[in-house]
Amino acid sequence: MNVLRIALKEMKIVREPRMLVFMLATPVLLILILGTALSNAFNGSTTIGDIRVLYHNDGAEPALTEQWQVFMQEAERSSGMVFEQVKEGMDGGQEVKNNRYTGYVEMDGQGIRYDGNSRNSMENGIVQGMLSAFTDRYRLSAEAAKIDPEYESKLLVDDGGSYVLESSIQGARQPGSLDYFSIAVTTMIILYSALTAGGLIDSERKRNTAQRLLASPVTKAEIFAGKIMGTLAINAVFVIIVVLISKYMFNAYWGENPIMVFLVLFTEILFALSLGLGISYVLKGNAAGAVIMVIIQLAAFFGGGYTPVASTTGFMREAATYSPLHWSNEALLQIIYSGDGTAAVHAIMLNVGFSVLLLAVAMISMRRREGL
Repeated sequence: MNVLRIALKEMKIVREPRMLVFMLATPVLLILILGTALSNAFNGSTTIGDIRVLYHNDGAEPALTEQWQVFMQEAERSSGMVFEQVKEGMDGGQEVKNNRYTGYVEMDGQGIRYDGNSRNSMENGIVQGMLSAFTDRYRLSAEAAKIDPEYESKLLVDDGGSYVLESSIQGARQPGSLDYFSIAVTTMIILYSALTAGGLIDSERKRNTAQRLLASPVTKAEIFAGKIMGTLAINAVFVIIVVLISKYMFNAYWGENPIMVFLVLFTEILFALSLGLGISYVLKGNAAGAVIMVIIQLAAFFGGGYTPVASTTGFMREAATYSPLHWSNEALLQIIYSGDGTAAVHAIMLNVGFSVLLLAVAMISMRRREGL
């Protein structure tokens, strides 16, 4: 009950006009300004880099090997892709992680496995799409061979044309400027809540209410849990409102899986609050606020808060992988536009993992102090 009372007290911050302006008006205006000013960055042409695919085939299925050779020749001729067979001593997965190849294909008696390079999302998506089409056609030919064995030796692609015809009405949906900045600004504003979290305990000290709290029949753990729950709840409400405004006012697309989208956003809120609390206990006063602000600005700059980082290379690309904004934005984009939850699970685990670590630091520091 004490935890709930403290949480409700923290939620009363909505009565402060400055907080409402910062958490609601600021993101809405940023989405509108950035989405309008940088619309050309999303409507222009996009350059696709070299697509190099590493593969290994143990030859367990002769029919698959034959079809794969035809597929490679056709892909290299029509798409400019380059296929290289893995050499002895090479680790295909590690080569992809080192950004030397777009992906690694491994074929054996169990089927086809693909390990893609998440750093080159566009090139990786092209390879995934082509491999998906190839595997679907191969499975179709295998089923057809059960009825008529002559189909087993019939190539998927030959000079006479394919016996499987495909037509595409509409390509995969891509984010526009307002779509992208609705995501990027929302995740960036969430990270700014670390500043509020950094002052949760410090504000009690400045108002000289910390000793009164400790004198009351409330434990430090209850104070800590209540403040986190209240701040987490009010920030979650703000985020939901921003998402709904961007969706219905700016027609931003948030996909068909709102549960996973909000799960990523809520775990990022937990991470931001934990970051603020953790740093506020390691450092004191204005130093904590300055460090938190620097971390937020660097994360926003390298993570795509102000401009997309998908086309960046070199140091910028490497630095982006360490930004909490980048892994949250990447997870949301993949959920919304690809229906892929892998990056979302990765982002959720990172957010929760760092939150637990930072909250543990704050709790240990609180117990060692005489006051709050």
